[in-house]
Amino acid sequence: MDMLARSWLCIPALKEGLKEKIARSAADITLLDLEDSIPGHKKQLARARLLTLEKTMWSRCELAIRVNALSKPEGIRDLVFLMDNNIVPKYLVIPKVESSGELRILGELMSVTGACTKIFGVVETLKGLRRIDAIINGSVDICGLILGGADLSSEIAFRLSRSALMQVKCEMALAALSAGVKVIDTPCFTLMSESQLRDEIESARELGYSGKIAIHPSQVNLINELFSPTQIELEKAKAIIASLSSSELPTAVTSIDGEMIGPPFEILAKKLLATQQLIVSKDRKKAL
Repeated sequence: MDMLARSWLCIPALKEGLKEKIARSAADITLLDLEDSIPGHKKQLARARLLTLEKTMWSRCELAIRVNALSKPEGIRDLVFLMDNNIVPKYLVIPKVESSGELRILGELMSVTGACTKIFGVVETLKGLRRIDAIINGSVDICGLILGGADLSSEIAFRLSRSALMQVKCEMALAALSAGVKVIDTPCFTLMSESQLRDEIESARELGYSGKIAIHPSQVNLINELFSPTQIELEKAKAIIASLSSSELPTAVTSIDGEMIGPPFEILAKKLLATQQLIVSKDRKKAL
């Protein structure tokens, strides 16, 4: 999937200076929130705040909107508002997904409007967690899953331990990656601990996560850095591709620095180089 999704900076749609915050954001995707960060009596005001953004921003900026749950009236109001005002974000984030039907109906609505919006579902309930495979396989429109650790913890009625959360992360990653969709990690809610953020990023990346939600701009740079290929990884990837593409290679396997490599290593190498190319393209675009 040709998209860069390392960092998602979540900003309440009611924030003052929304346009300036989007412009200053170093995140790959700026996520404008209509859900948890907006009190019930201010939902309509938050929607109206989206109208203050220039129309061109929706096409030239990597913007996502998190609507309210589609099982609730506010979620339906969000969709109607977006369609009535021709607001077409590049990404639409659907919270508390528990069935493929929600996403299938949403996909049909999007196709009617002609929108090319990518859909991400947030898994943050026990019911949604148990139905991950059905959610993914029953919806041809989903591009990725996002883990909602806070809501999941509150439903279980205690703070998830590290080991329990890792089990959930692993289950989500296996389901998403086996279906070829991206998986994004839950936020780190401890704002003043870089070590905790680093630990969460590294463990998520090891499981195959593509990125992480940021709830503060100070988290974005580290998320971008650790979800990017290192120079050592890039050099090894190039060496792997060069070695396996050699016409003098007698078999489909060879060795580099004492490590046996074959076709699966080449697939990973190409993915790393493709990610790096997306990063370079983003940096060039931002410099213009």
